[in-house]
Amino acid sequence: MKNNIILCLTTLLLLAACGNEKDTFVIKGELNNLGGRPLYAVYATDLGVTIDTLRPLDGKIEMQGVSPEIVPIQLYRSNWQPFMRLYLCNGERVEIKGDAEVPSEIKMKGSSLNRNMWKFITSHNDIFMQAYMAGIRREMSSKNTEYDVAKVRLDSLLTDFVEHHPGDVMSSILIGDYLLRYDNFALCDTLWQQLYEKARLPYIERTMLHLRTELSFHEENVKLPHMRMIDDKDSICYVNPRKSKATLLCLWQAKDVQAYVMHKVLEHYARRYNEKQLQLVAISFDGDTALWHRTVESDTTRVIDLWCDDLYTSNLMGKFNVTRMPLYMLGDSLGNILVRTPQLPDDDLDAQLDSLVSIDKYEIETPIFKP
Repeated sequence: MKNNIILCLTTLLLLAACGNEKDTFVIKGELNNLGGRPLYAVYATDLGVTIDTLRPLDGKIEMQGVSPEIVPIQLYRSNWQPFMRLYLCNGERVEIKGDAEVPSEIKMKGSSLNRNMWKFITSHNDIFMQAYMAGIRREMSSKNTEYDVAKVRLDSLLTDFVEHHPGDVMSSILIGDYLLRYDNFALCDTLWQQLYEKARLPYIERTMLHLRTELSFHEENVKLPHMRMIDDKDSICYVNPRKSKATLLCLWQAKDVQAYVMHKVLEHYARRYNEKQLQLVAISFDGDTALWHRTVESDTTRVIDLWCDDLYTSNLMGKFNVTRMPLYMLGDSLGNILVRTPQLPDDDLDAQLDSLVSIDKYEIETPIFKP
């Protein structure tokens, strides 16, 4: 009788343990050269963003997380530099072992998806690293042909894999987390449609849907707004894109404490391009016109400062899906919006602007709208 009770209790404990494993995912590691400093694991679920601290004990780290679907778990070093990215859901585990100073040589066990991803990345480590380092240098200099070359090289590698592995979940990840950008959304969307249903991860599906919606504006919404404005001398005027090869339009509010940043950014473009190349227009959406006047009266740049006369009756906010300001729009001489972005500098906008001002005839490309 006693033996039967013990057997039943043991069985229950085993079942409970199995249940716990199915309700979580596990990351374990044995890493040298962490220097006692922790790693941070960041991932998102329906409940929000989770940040876990993985404190090493004799070089060993371990964490449990919860996600019913596969999500990316980004590991960061203690200085928040990217270290490694894993993809897990409840019931899965990954074990990593190696030198934290040489991530490309880290060995991995457990989830086959993560092992295959890690093998692919480390096998082409030079291509990934070239793109990563060129991207950092690109942020320091707007002119960097090295970045363009590295981007083409990485894009080619990723595209080739996806085209030959439409049924592999890895293809979904390579599209969503490594290939997808606003300037190549058409390519990514085409590749995405070619994937088998089983290969499409839900979190990337949602990202693709969001971007598809952002880019699916009605034709009238990809034109610079034709609205009555008031200039700083209280005269009525309109934005006329035919005055220059390109128009950089900024929607902003003088009451924004960061408004001076917007003017500094526009000042940079004013120095870089002449009036025939680029027209700079800043439209204020302030209810307090006195505040706007005080803010722009000291502006010595050639920015055309305007105030929206029909501020409270204008449908521009909804029409252009304006959810925050400042908002920048780059248009050509016909008023077609080529790039819409919430912040500058922006690689896509700079590339389109250089194309507009450097050649006589410009072929309109797919508009780039950023949330």
